[in-house]
Amino acid sequence: MMQQIPDPVSNNPRLAGAPSAPLPPGTIVFTGDGSGENVRINVKGGNVVLTQGTNTTTIPLNDMVPRGLVQMSWAVAASVIAVFIGWPIARAVARYLDRRGRAVRADHALESQLAQRFDAMERNIDTVAVEMERLSEAQRFTSKLLEQRPVAVAVPVDTNR
Repeated sequence: MMQQIPDPVSNNPRLAGAPSAPLPPGTIVFTGDGSGENVRINVKGGNVVLTQGTNTTTIPLNDMVPRGLVQMSWAVAASVIAVFIGWPIARAVARYLDRRGRAVRADHALESQLAQRFDAMERNIDTVAVEMERLSEAQRFTSKLLEQRPVAVAVPVDTNR
């Protein structure tokens, strides 16, 4: 004679060699300690269904998640995005502004340096112009002296010596 064992799905006795009815996919079965019936847990359409014998309890999943948790998860995701994407962008903008500021300061320094050099060149050109005027005045004076000089008398040169 074959031994009868309880069926894990329906908890009804069945023969030891007979196959049990197939369980729906995703069903979890907790076997009892022999005094009670098996507990089956299944997820159907966004609800958790608990079944023990003929008793069935349905727990909606949306009641299991606190309402503020969704907003907090979005806040955490936005913070992570801000840290990993926003921080490098902010650093790049800061570096750009710093480099642009350095370039502007370098341009102003170069401009003031060029202004100083142009002032020095202008002073030197004025000095050269004054000196050239003095040289031309000296040349005119020398020319005038040479014109006013008496005619030179030719001195015979003795070539026998």
